[in-house]
Amino acid sequence: MGTHIGRSWDGPGHVEALCPCPKAPCGLVDRDNTSDACGQHPPENMRTIRTSHRLEDCPEVGRDVVVAMSRTIRAREAVVKAADEWDGAYFSFELDDAIDDYRAAVEHEAAERIRNSERLRSYTDDHMGDCNAAADAIDPDVEEST
Repeated sequence: MGTHIGRSWDGPGHVEALCPCPKAPCGLVDRDNTSDACGQHPPENMRTIRTSHRLEDCPEVGRDVVVAMSRTIRAREAVVKAADEWDGAYFSFELDDAIDDYRAAVEHEAAERIRNSERLRSYTDDHMGDCNAAADAIDPDVEEST
């Protein structure tokens, strides 16, 4: 019997976003399909698991949000790195590009949260198309999940 596991309290979070394990459709990690490079989820490296569900109970919504979170975190790290390396004596194209990438990543994450919101789905059954249209307006260049 398969189980999806996560280290965050309320479903997948930053730990899952940054770990190298393949993500289940819900954004958590399949306990039977972890990466040896991960220091969080494999049984020999496993830390405290704070959320889980059985494979057959998977909501199958959330992976895109976790992938978007990973993009946001990495873009923020690039901004911090570019700012740290900038001495302020000249205009930094790297810093400018990193800030633009961070903004795009945040917009993408926000749009994926709208597209994948269980609360919005249950509250707005007849209007999910409107929610998706709003998400598309925020993030018109939707990228394929990796």
